[in-house]
Amino acid sequence: MFDCNKLKDKKLLILGGITASIEAIEFAHKYGVKAYVTDYLEDSPAKKYADKSFMVSTTDVDAVAELCKNEGIDGIFTGNVDLLLPYYAKIGEKTGLPTYGSYDQFCLMTDKKMFKDVCRKYNVPVIPEYTEADIENGSIKFPVIVKPVDSSGSKGITICENYEELTKGIEKALSYSPSKNYIIEKYMTGDEAVLYYYFQDGNPVFIAMCDRYVLKQGEGLAQLPTSYIFPSKYTGDHIKNTDKLLKDMFRGIEMQNGPIFIQCFVEDGIPYIYEPGYRLCGAREQYIIAAVNGISSPEMLINFALTGKMAEVDIETLSDPYLHGKYCCKLSPLIGKGKISSIAGVEEVRKLSSVAKLVLNNNVNDVIDDKNMGTLKQVAYRAFIVEDSIEELKNTIDYIQNTVVFTDENGKSMMLEKYDTDEMVEIYMK
Repeated sequence: MFDCNKLKDKKLLILGGITASIEAIEFAHKYGVKAYVTDYLEDSPAKKYADKSFMVSTTDVDAVAELCKNEGIDGIFTGNVDLLLPYYAKIGEKTGLPTYGSYDQFCLMTDKKMFKDVCRKYNVPVIPEYTEADIENGSIKFPVIVKPVDSSGSKGITICENYEELTKGIEKALSYSPSKNYIIEKYMTGDEAVLYYYFQDGNPVFIAMCDRYVLKQGEGLAQLPTSYIFPSKYTGDHIKNTDKLLKDMFRGIEMQNGPIFIQCFVEDGIPYIYEPGYRLCGAREQYIIAAVNGISSPEMLINFALTGKMAEVDIETLSDPYLHGKYCCKLSPLIGKGKISSIAGVEEVRKLSSVAKLVLNNNVNDVIDDKNMGTLKQVAYRAFIVEDSIEELKNTIDYIQNTVVFTDENGKSMMLEKYDTDEMVEIYMK
């Protein structure tokens, strides 16, 4: 997909040294690219793996631009942090280095309300929402979900059953919103799904769709995903009902390159959109897409940063939203409150040929406390599984869920409810 000769010895500046950036460094080194990292923290995890690191804040556009000039940087890269995307675009404008999206596009895609407004313009179905006027005149029909318009990682989200809970939920949402804005939506009870598109030179390619299964932990807590099953049982419905609408919208707002994932609820075969991510997905489903289609979004973004092209081939010719007949799962079991004392079974699972990757989301000595409940901090690990049949997928999931175990300081398992693979087989054998 890439011309390695065009990449070797080029200098890539990674904006933000979070743990996920370590994977970007690994991909860069794979192609002989020198990986630099900058942010304002001395102990950023990725800085330990970088060829060179700097104490320049990623939000200081002028300073980063000067750094790029002084170090002869050939390309800039940012991964899965919404907050950094507008700065990434501004740095690109300042330096002339390519960015896969524009400042305006990133602002649109990181504001849930603005994004839904654009969806309506192009007749893309979205989840109904309520306004402050609805609060004042008492016309809200509960339950509802309230969230910040510009936060990610399931932070600041509350499910509300009445006006008293709504008031508290709004306060919580505002505390997590950089712009101090929130959105109130109808609480949907349909199945959850995620759509994945990759853009290449203005062409939106429907890459995959998965079903998102969540664990309901208790009142007021956001439902967190425990597994994503590919391909979605609604893939055909989406292609029939909403794929063209989304592609028309993407072309209308002139999306050119990069990946996007879109979360939705499905009712009567119609995906109702509620949130996009115009970036790499923090949940890393790209490992499944790469294992099946040979299309790696992190590697394409690195190639784009250094050459201005996503790939040397037409990625639409490689993609198949039905994943070439494979059945796949991103397994993400949850853990409850406590301090992690030990983690068993990780290396055994990593040896399985059907496991494309296993990434720990927590490590020994990490603590899960009250403030983490209902956030993605509860995800213990993410395992990316590719199998030839639904029965083989069931067997592998069962093995992993029984093998990888997080225990607390008292020797007690921290693992919460397992994903029901018997129900999975019933659903996907139909």
